[in-house]
Amino acid sequence: MNDIGQLYVSQMHDRVGFFATWPLNQEIKIGHYGPMKGKLFQPFGQLKGLLAEVATGKATHDYTISADRVLNAQTKALADAGVTQGKALLEVHFHSEAAVTFSAPESVVTRVSNIKALGQRLVEMLQEKNWDRKHAIVVEVTTAPMATIIASEKAGAEVKFEVAANTPVSPQVMANLDEETQLKVFRGVGAKSIGKGPLTPLFRLAFLKRRLFRDPEIVVRGPAGEEVKPSEIVELDDDETMEVY
Repeated sequence: MNDIGQLYVSQMHDRVGFFATWPLNQEIKIGHYGPMKGKLFQPFGQLKGLLAEVATGKATHDYTISADRVLNAQTKALADAGVTQGKALLEVHFHSEAAVTFSAPESVVTRVSNIKALGQRLVEMLQEKNWDRKHAIVVEVTTAPMATIIASEKAGAEVKFEVAANTPVSPQVMANLDEETQLKVFRGVGAKSIGKGPLTPLFRLAFLKRRLFRDPEIVVRGPAGEEVKPSEIVELDDDETMEVY
């Protein structure tokens, strides 16, 4: 399962640009910190007292990675799945291991108000031997009131939901699926969170780094081992920076 987790968070970061929560229902908060295992963030503490602000407006995150979502109203398919007459099947087909369907509409972003002030605080903690340079810290979280996230265990996995005929395959419909009443076919899935919330499925991390001497153990890397460029670099002093991914 950890292998699926690594693949899932790697694909999400590479395709979407955010770190993804694993397990899917893990609670992630501003100020959580801890080491990385590959691209899996492992929080074990929280730095308190950080000022954060909520972004204006809301965002819809809706992704498929090596997966397809279709509405199927064919008579045989409905009969095979035991679907009530007049309904349809909302099907998700996964084409590889850790393929993903991810729907989180109406999401809200909360972010540390002052990354530079946080970096300066970490520098002070480092000097006092109260901070581990290899740790990452959460500086932004995306919270969704309802979300559906499914990752496959193998190629050929599929899930099928009973829905009303002519239902649009939209982020809102996907996020509000009911596993207990609508799920009809469930095959080859490695992890799922269907119609659950609130969740914090996406987040950004910052690392305190030396300007000139980069520790290879805390460099974020892509699936081929290449170094991933930070989305933001905040200069602290002559020696330190805060890099946000």
